[in-house]
Amino acid sequence: MKYSSAYRIADEDDRGTLDLSSHLLVNSVGFYEYEAYFKMSHRKEGRKDFYLFYNYFGPMTVRSRGREHILQPGSLFVYRPHEEQYYGHYAERKFISYWVHFTGYGVEEVLHTAELAEDGPYFVGINNDLAEMFEDIMNELRDKKPGYELASASLLSYLLSIISRQITQGSDVQANKSRTEIYESIKYIHDNYAQELYVAKLAEIAYLSTDRYTTLFKIMMDTTPLQYLIRFRLEKACELMKHTHLNIQQISSRVGFEDQLYFSRMFKKYYHVTPSEYLARFN
Repeated sequence: MKYSSAYRIADEDDRGTLDLSSHLLVNSVGFYEYEAYFKMSHRKEGRKDFYLFYNYFGPMTVRSRGREHILQPGSLFVYRPHEEQYYGHYAERKFISYWVHFTGYGVEEVLHTAELAEDGPYFVGINNDLAEMFEDIMNELRDKKPGYELASASLLSYLLSIISRQITQGSDVQANKSRTEIYESIKYIHDNYAQELYVAKLAEIAYLSTDRYTTLFKIMMDTTPLQYLIRFRLEKACELMKHTHLNIQQISSRVGFEDQLYFSRMFKKYYHVTPSEYLARFN
């Protein structure tokens, strides 16, 4: 795991800071990289500041205003102050994300100018220059040299201007149409994992042949659609074991396994313990 962040002021309660003394201020910035990790973050009351994150590598799940989005690499999302935040990574595979929290009396105007006034997500492509700009903002907050608040705000403004150009040009969106539709099929898996699902149906959602869909899915997700579905169902089973009093048969059925023996074999294969042994940890 790699993780780095820098703060203008301390953020011990993870609620952020509202500061209207300047047009634009960066409160904190950072990035995280995990080889394989399952983590969903939930801030029911949101934060006091704005939150922009750029998904550089790997799939990311975001919920906003009752909708769930699967962010492909090269996507970004913005949460506004006091907006409920629910985001993270369902799939245990490598991912890299950059983020920045910011405030100021001119933020809404800046976001509107940068074409970020509407609900996201936005696709800007995998761009090394964007990643380096996050690093530059981090360096300013970390070093805190004279004028660092102005410098970090200026870098953020420049970052948003580059994002605006990418959104306005829109050329990468068409070039990644198949990729976007595969992520829509992943969202379908997340919404319907307990039902009987077939690869042919997922390919239909992505407007691709079954063979083409399976090939692109494996390139993007480093696993097959069936293996992804099984792993997602098992992750949901683990959640039920932790937070409910259901028995193994009820759990396996609820997450989409008709055959309890098959569920047990798959669980042992992925987690190296039986479902009963795993469940015993929480009883």
